[in-house]
Amino acid sequence: MFNLDENVPPRAPGDPDGSIFAPIVDPRSKDNTNTFPLDGVDIDRVSDADLIQLADTAPLLYQIGTERVLRVSRHLVLKCGGYILPSEVNALELVAAKTSIRVPRVHRSFQVSDSSQRFGTKGYFVMDYIDGENLGDCWKHLTTHQKQDVVTQTVAMIKQLQDLVIPTAGPIGGGPCRGRFFTVYSAGPFSSAADMEAWFNHKLTICKHYNKAPKDLPPFKFTKFVLVHQDISPRNMILDASGQVWLIDWADSGAYPPAFERAALADQPRFPEFNGMMLERLPKQELEEQLQSIAYGLTVASFA
Repeated sequence: MFNLDENVPPRAPGDPDGSIFAPIVDPRSKDNTNTFPLDGVDIDRVSDADLIQLADTAPLLYQIGTERVLRVSRHLVLKCGGYILPSEVNALELVAAKTSIRVPRVHRSFQVSDSSQRFGTKGYFVMDYIDGENLGDCWKHLTTHQKQDVVTQTVAMIKQLQDLVIPTAGPIGGGPCRGRFFTVYSAGPFSSAADMEAWFNHKLTICKHYNKAPKDLPPFKFTKFVLVHQDISPRNMILDASGQVWLIDWADSGAYPPAFERAALADQPRFPEFNGMMLERLPKQELEEQLQSIAYGLTVASFA
C-alpha cells in the first residue's frame, strides 16, 4: 500500500519514502537560548487574533504541506493549518485524562472559518513544547539497547490505547476520518459504526471485482473500537533527555478496530527497523488481512 497521509503532497514516482517532502525547520526554533514571542506571557491573555499573527512570524519548528508548528515561547508551540481539526485536540485531551502516555498538554484551541480549506476551517491550538530529539532524526544513532527501550515504551503505549474502548466509531468528537486507510481525501463523517463498516466492505468489493484482493477474503466486521493513533512512527515521537518517549501528531487518531494500529505500522515504508521490531512485539489482529488488501480501493479507486 501507499502512505496515505493527507497532510503531505502525493509522492513523486521513484520516491517511495516521501523524502523529497522533508519538513521545513527554522533552526532558531530549537535554540533554547533564543527569546520567543510569548516568553513570560500568560497564554490565556493572548487573543486569537494575536495567535493567528504568530502563525506567520514565530520561528518555524516544523512544516510539511500546509501544516505548521511554531515555537511561540520557551515552553509552548502553536500548531495550525487547514488540516488541524478539533478531533486532534479531543484525542490529546482524552489520552492525557485516561492514560499515562506522554503527550503534549493542550492550552488553547480554536477554529476559524475558511472556505478555501478542504474542511472549511483553519485550526489553531497551543500545546507544550517537548524538549528533546525527534526519533526520526536520531533513531539510526541509538544503541541497540536504546532502540529496544524505545520499542518497549511504544508497545506499552499501544497496550494502553487498545485498553481504551470507545463506544462511538471515528475521530474523537466527530468529523472526517483520515489516515492511510481512508484515502488521501479522507472519508465520512460516518453516521454510525455500521456506516463505516459498509464503506470498508464497499472498498473490499471493488478490490475483489478487479482481482486486487482474494475472492474468499471475509468481509469487514467491526465489533470493537479502541483509541488508535494510526501514525506511530519515529517521526512522530520525541525522545527526551531522560530517555522517555513522547507521542505527538494525533491528527489521524480516532476510535477504530484494534487492527488499524498494527496494520498502519506494517504499511509504513520508512524506518523499517523500528517497524519490524514493533511488529514482532505486537500480536496480529483480526481484519489486518482485509486492511492490507484494499490498497486499490483507496488509491486508484479512491472515489468509487
